[in-house]
Amino acid sequence: MRDTINAVDFLVRRDNLAASSWETSPLRTTLGPDEVLLRVDRFALTANNVTYAVAGDSMKYWDFFPAPAGFGRVPVWGFADVVASNHADVAEGERLYGYFPMSSHLVIKAGRVSPRGLRDVSDHRQHLAVVYNQYTRVQNDPAWRADTEGVQMLYRPLFTTSFLLDDFLAMNSFFDARQIILTSASSKTSLGLAWLLKTQRKSGIRVIGLTGSDNRAFVAGTSCYDEILGYHEIESLTRAPSVIVDMAGNRSALAAVHNWLDADLKYSCQVGATHWQALRGTTTLAGPRPSPFFAPGHIEQRRSQWGDGGMEAALAKVWQPFLDASASWIVVQYGVGQSAVESVWAEVVSGRNLPAVGHVLSVE
Repeated sequence: MRDTINAVDFLVRRDNLAASSWETSPLRTTLGPDEVLLRVDRFALTANNVTYAVAGDSMKYWDFFPAPAGFGRVPVWGFADVVASNHADVAEGERLYGYFPMSSHLVIKAGRVSPRGLRDVSDHRQHLAVVYNQYTRVQNDPAWRADTEGVQMLYRPLFTTSFLLDDFLAMNSFFDARQIILTSASSKTSLGLAWLLKTQRKSGIRVIGLTGSDNRAFVAGTSCYDEILGYHEIESLTRAPSVIVDMAGNRSALAAVHNWLDADLKYSCQVGATHWQALRGTTTLAGPRPSPFFAPGHIEQRRSQWGDGGMEAALAKVWQPFLDASASWIVVQYGVGQSAVESVWAEVVSGRNLPAVGHVLSVE
């Protein structure tokens, strides 16, 4: 056990995500039955985590890690080490990959322990999506490598969403579209989906990325898209049967695509909110009503259809090729300490983060 006597938590105001603070409390070292104390080692911080905060109430993301009234603990993906365990099958020193708060420590109640992983079965997490309650034991994880932990934290949860979106579109015959339009084209989820659509599907569908002018050169350098347009160029879109997958959540940009394509827009898929400040834009949309995509629901569907480990095996087939293809796209930037966390959160929540930089952080 480390000598640490306090736990440290990064908090944001739920009604103003740009306002943050820290809470220090005594570290709980007396564990109940099956409880495990984790030290959160490091985690990735991306625009995806802003989406968790924006949807914190509607999708219950705030419920994973309780916080004082009016505040939230933003979920992140990362690695933690077991520093104390009151479960017979979970050993001190084990390393886990999964869903954590931006904190120094986390106590979970281990259940459904298997060689591959375990689940937090704490009472307050029983009503939440199972996929977020699962923790992978890295020693039995074929996707884990010590030297690629940084990119795994940055890409793995987002590429999983990309994989699920690609699978969902294929299940629906791409809604008979001839082009698929991705907003926030520089985002990691969009890049993963664009790469899958171009390399894994022989459908003849064009993949079009919408992006801001500042990110255009980066997006072009990935070679993931057949065409790249700025948000001011939406009326340059070819009027053809189309699907839009919206990662940005900018209602004005979404309305512009809907109103331009109108009946040619066959399906509108709402995924993220990288442009969360613009969520309150116009809501008048021609064409189909946007349909939210909930990745955990699709995961459970595929697991029931493909059996134990089937979805993970299908994902593993494309995971390493994607990592190889994306190796030159991003530089992992590491930061340690409270000031580093504060600085990166302010950068990401304001939309100033550069797509070519991936932030991996530690609270202490």
